[in-house]
Amino acid sequence: MKQDSQNENDPKHDERRSAGEIRDANILVWLPSPMGDAILCTPALRAIRQRYPTCKIWFYTSPVVREVLSPNAFNDEWLEQKDENFLTLAGKLRKYTFACVILFKNTFASALTVFLAGIPSRIGYAREGRGFLLTDKLSPPRLPNGNFKPRCMVDYYLAIASRLGADTSNKALELTVDPSDDERLKQKLPEIFNATGPIVILVPGGAFGPSKCWPNNRFARTADWLIKNYNATMIISVAPEATEKQIAKEICDLSGHNLINLADRPVTLGELKALFSIADLVITNDTGPRHIAIATGRKVVTLFGPNDPAWTDTKYKNEIQIVGNVPCAPCASPTCNQNRHLCMQAITVEMVCNAAKELIEGNRKQATILARQHFAEISESFLVDPEYQSALSRLGLTSIDSVFSFQAAENLTKKNLARFRSRLQFDVELSDSPQPTTVFLKRYDSPPILSQLKNWLSARSRKSCAVIEFTAIQELSATGIGVPKVISYGECWSRLFEKKSLLITEKIPDADSIERELPECFDGKATKDKLRLRRDFIARSASFIKKFHETDYRHRDLYFSHIFYDDAGHFFLIDLARAFKPMLLGQRYRVKDLAQIYYSAPGRYFSKTDRLRFYIGYMNRRRLTPEDKAIIRRVAQKADQMARHDIRHGRSVPFTS
Repeated sequence: MKQDSQNENDPKHDERRSAGEIRDANILVWLPSPMGDAILCTPALRAIRQRYPTCKIWFYTSPVVREVLSPNAFNDEWLEQKDENFLTLAGKLRKYTFACVILFKNTFASALTVFLAGIPSRIGYAREGRGFLLTDKLSPPRLPNGNFKPRCMVDYYLAIASRLGADTSNKALELTVDPSDDERLKQKLPEIFNATGPIVILVPGGAFGPSKCWPNNRFARTADWLIKNYNATMIISVAPEATEKQIAKEICDLSGHNLINLADRPVTLGELKALFSIADLVITNDTGPRHIAIATGRKVVTLFGPNDPAWTDTKYKNEIQIVGNVPCAPCASPTCNQNRHLCMQAITVEMVCNAAKELIEGNRKQATILARQHFAEISESFLVDPEYQSALSRLGLTSIDSVFSFQAAENLTKKNLARFRSRLQFDVELSDSPQPTTVFLKRYDSPPILSQLKNWLSARSRKSCAVIEFTAIQELSATGIGVPKVISYGECWSRLFEKKSLLITEKIPDADSIERELPECFDGKATKDKLRLRRDFIARSASFIKKFHETDYRHRDLYFSHIFYDDAGHFFLIDLARAFKPMLLGQRYRVKDLAQIYYSAPGRYFSKTDRLRFYIGYMNRRRLTPEDKAIIRRVAQKADQMARHDIRHGRSVPFTS
């Protein structure tokens, strides 16, 4: 047994020694309830079995946990958990004359039960107010605020085994598949044994709650991508309950291919283990079957949202974790309490498909992918994306002061730009890129107090000019809206008010504003194919603006000059310095945004019919309601008002040209 730092005469030391030196006795191990936690406990169970080879080890657990852990070499007997009160259970356990109980279950009731059962040696964590019921207790690590410190549950459980003197060097999860389950699986799903491409299992549910669930349409698009690119056999694995069955049905309905739905072709837990053991890849929410995949040695992509990955990070070499690290995560809440489920929405289909590609092709580049950028504070209040830190340092940009004295760039300042604002463009050299990357720098130097107060009112908090735009970019990016990538930001305050702030963004690759360049289908004579492509462009642009407004943001400068379009057909929004979420008058600002689009759409390219198509696409209806028509009239009236203002000042009006 391990040496203990306490005095040999300490009675607790004697209790630990007696527990560690048990021979040829009955030992009770009370397992954790969730299936995933029980699997994470397997390294500790293996270590305990090796520590007590001559003892008879009993596992007390639920039927579900028994099924997932069977068969195994860690115990001799099972006691199945039933619906019985602690007094009845204590009397039942007393009959077995257990010499020791190892409590992996953390509840007060479990400790009280084994205390009343008279088991002489009781080891477990002193939490939930149960420390006085244990003869040997461990204290879980805590943060300064009193909360439990995130720690992998494998290590958490192994600490108990270590306390008993067990060898805890082997941290691998372990599950065994019964050969009879293999045979039954072949009878139930014979087609997967004839698959020519990889077998991929999707796990879109989660017993924890809906906050862990990635959107169904994204699972469907991922399935379609894997079928198209790898001829994959796709299997949807869900629990046999109504909510998860509905999730599986929606994914199958949204997919353009035939998927194997286990909700319609149910398997036992033993057969599920057999299925996982032959899968080439598992893509899963942070839920129990993820641990089955790891314990059976599969390649795994795990999607994390509300829970901290540190709790279950096994350092498994064939896993890629994608973390929706938005500001409100990790919240550990079963149900999202935000207006939008940002943490899971921040995880894109592209991220998941790229991770799947790396694992299928045996080329894992990184163990963890953060959906939201990480920024390092390299000097006071000056934060930089680590990818750009060396490149900016080579230009001398290492602090807020150095950025404000920087002049080796093209000045983009316009006549109507406020004097406290400046805009610059320059190139940076990234070590892993053969071509320089163009970036844009916005600087705000002592903004007028009135402007700051207006900004704070719009932002509903005291924020600098640069951080207001940074926040909008980060939140919109998390919801899937195309925006520029931020590479650096910073702010400096003089007591209450902003002194300086800055924002550096990357130029959107292969993209330009639709004011400067529309797609080729708008050039030349309007052929049948060009008209079809134009209508598709209008429909997709309408859908993009609708999706933007559904975030509750309003742009307030939503002209064609601020809508970008790239070679791959993606839309982006730039210049989000005035973007905000109105508490009141949201409809008014929506009309203003739509009027700015209407106003800046050139009349020589966009007819009245095209504009009507845009509104139909934006409203997502086949027929416009009277309310829709009223909004359209307000948009047109606002555009006319803008036109009269420009005509008075001698400026041309785009939508009439």
